Amino acid sequence: MFLLAVALVTSPAHAGAKASSFQKESKQGANYWNAGSAIDGKLETAWMLPGETANRGEWIEIDVPKGEIDKIGLVAGWDKDEESFKDHPRIKQVRVDVYTLDNDQTPTQVGTANLDVADQRGWQVLDIPDVKVGEDSFFGGKVRISVVDIYEGDDFPNLGVSEASVYLKEFDAAPKIVAPAGIDALVDNNAKTLWTGAAGAEFTVTPGGFAISSVGFVGDKGHGRAKTVKLTAGNMVVEATLADKPDVQWVSLKPFNGYVGSSIDDVVITVVDVYPSATNDLALQELKFKASYFEGI
Repeated sequence: MFLLAVALVTSPAHAGAKASSFQKESKQGANYWNAGSAIDGKLETAWMLPGETANRGEWIEIDVPKGEIDKIGLVAGWDKDEESFKDHPRIKQVRVDVYTLDNDQTPTQVGTANLDVADQRGWQVLDIPDVKVGEDSFFGGKVRISVVDIYEGDDFPNLGVSEASVYLKEFDAAPKIVAPAGIDALVDNNAKTLWTGAAGAEFTVTPGGFAISSVGFVGDKGHGRAKTVKLTAGNMVVEATLADKPDVQWVSLKPFNGYVGSSIDDVVITVVDVYPSATNDLALQELKFKASYFEGI
């Protein structure tokens, strides 16, 4: 097993999310249906409105670190299962308002967009005009997602939203590396050097300034290439199947805590299995990284 270390830290702007209102709950905890349930990475939980309002006009607001807002992501209903999704209203249209914070944490609106949302289960990633937050301060910004219109539910009046997130524009990361012997070939930007191993190989990305949001795999023409890869950060797991080609292929982490690249846990990269080859081994030219923000000293 080989270990690769990279960097990931929290932002001072990270404080989670809040909502205009939510359904009160006694058995499972007072905040079970609050905004935090829409940024926990779990489809079975949701921001749930109380059902006493029209749903329209309600909002969820997500704190983000300094960076450039690129997109928003929504699981626009309570997507625990097909029944819960159809029984409750879902988001049909939203207004997105972006605010930047100064050093006194006073918000100033810097962007807005109106978006249509499809009536479908699972993640929808929606583009908005790019806008920077936190350029001139220690803090970042806030993104408010307001409900403009809904698809009516079959049985219940209250809107549920399993997940809401913000995508910051990514950039190439140059993390600090603490590497065992031979692992330098993965991060030297040299196509002539290779790391070789076998299925089951693991590489660990650890804190150091970059908020890692995506990992890129570069295979080699003459060796076995990674087929199934898994990224694990805390309770978040992403598994992807790569194409059998040597070009760089990117796998993104899931949104968590309201935006992509927010995890403060180690990111463990596992090569689950390998495409067959004449050499019967695994070879990687490079592991590449993208981040959503940087807080190095």
